[in-house]
Amino acid sequence: MEFVTLSQKEFLEFSERSPYTSFFQMPLWAEVKKDNGWGSYFVGLKDGKKVVAATLLLYKKIRFFKNMFYAPRGFLLDYSNLSLLEEFCHEIQKFLKDKNALFLKINPYVDYQQRTVDGDIVPDTARDDLMKTFEKLGFRHNGFYIDQDKKTDLEPRWISVLDLKNISSIDEAYKNMRSSTKWRINNSHKNSLEIMEADMDNLYEFKNLMKHTAERREFVDRPLSYYQNMFQVLKKENLVKVLLVKIHFQELLDHSRKMLEECDEKIISLKENSRKEKQLKEVELEKERLLEKIRVLEETIQEYGEEKIIAGGWYMLYGREVNYLFGASYKQFMKYNSQYLLQYEMIQYAIDHGYQAFNFYGIDGNFDESSKGFGLFDFKRGFNACVHELVGEFDLIIDSKRYRLYQFSFSLYKKLKKLIHR
Repeated sequence: MEFVTLSQKEFLEFSERSPYTSFFQMPLWAEVKKDNGWGSYFVGLKDGKKVVAATLLLYKKIRFFKNMFYAPRGFLLDYSNLSLLEEFCHEIQKFLKDKNALFLKINPYVDYQQRTVDGDIVPDTARDDLMKTFEKLGFRHNGFYIDQDKKTDLEPRWISVLDLKNISSIDEAYKNMRSSTKWRINNSHKNSLEIMEADMDNLYEFKNLMKHTAERREFVDRPLSYYQNMFQVLKKENLVKVLLVKIHFQELLDHSRKMLEECDEKIISLKENSRKEKQLKEVELEKERLLEKIRVLEETIQEYGEEKIIAGGWYMLYGREVNYLFGASYKQFMKYNSQYLLQYEMIQYAIDHGYQAFNFYGIDGNFDESSKGFGLFDFKRGFNACVHELVGEFDLIIDSKRYRLYQFSFSLYKKLKKLIHR
């Protein structure tokens, strides 16, 4: 077999078909990362004219050191064929030595062991053979982290994925969802919500949502320019969809007032029949609920106006799956269940367009109800999405002496950064 540099066209044809691919391994991702100072190579292994293994390699010069290389969610090859993996890794290592590399980081889109919807381990599915092969090839594993707060990997090791291979309609997918999720989806349809697709002109609305969500969930958000660059590059090939949810408060208020009038009419009618006392009490309770809802809506309109964008979702469309990369919403409006409506609509989109999976992306690996990340896991589990525990992140060290110095310097830099931001 021959190790070669692939054209973008060759790489795209192989990447799109690979069961291990993700949006991180698409040619345009190299263009996205170029704006952040990363260079790129597309390399592969050919058996005759057929590509049998490939990866996007990103690289960046580390100040005072050599080049850091990164194969995001790579490599793309058959991981059950360990001899193929070994040959590809040997060739990659030779390639990197010629490119003044310090190390290569990888985080393959491969399960370490299978998990259920609830996160339970499926017995006898652990890929210890794969882990041993990586170790034999000189890769250093960066650990099996559990909680996102303790994550040092560049991408999540724990993700949540809804399998759509045998799902032919949204109704079929809906049947498999948890009853509480179904209720919230149905409730969202009653809340005067409108889904709209974002463009460059209103992408700042999504950024505002992300800023609020980052503060609420305590993570570092990116600048608007990051989202604009990614959107501009990927929209050229329709590989991204950014959705915003707008709520029409005035419409919801008008509907609530109409329901209140109907309640009053029912109460008058029921009072004329002494045998309808139980039903009368139920309607009177409904009237109290509506009066409170109207009061809250009136105050909300006074503060926010008649309509407002309250949630958003960023979706990557590539290969076999739709990937829910970013989600954001204003906490005070979460009761309207806009995120449930978003996921329902995008799952339908995935089914209608022939995607095999809907990837809800990162979760914690701690499934205890008292854990910090349980709510996010539980939200995604409600759609019948299975837990996937990936193999994690590995470093292939090319220059061991400089790598140790780099690790020490980087660790010191992170500690100083924490002290400065206290």
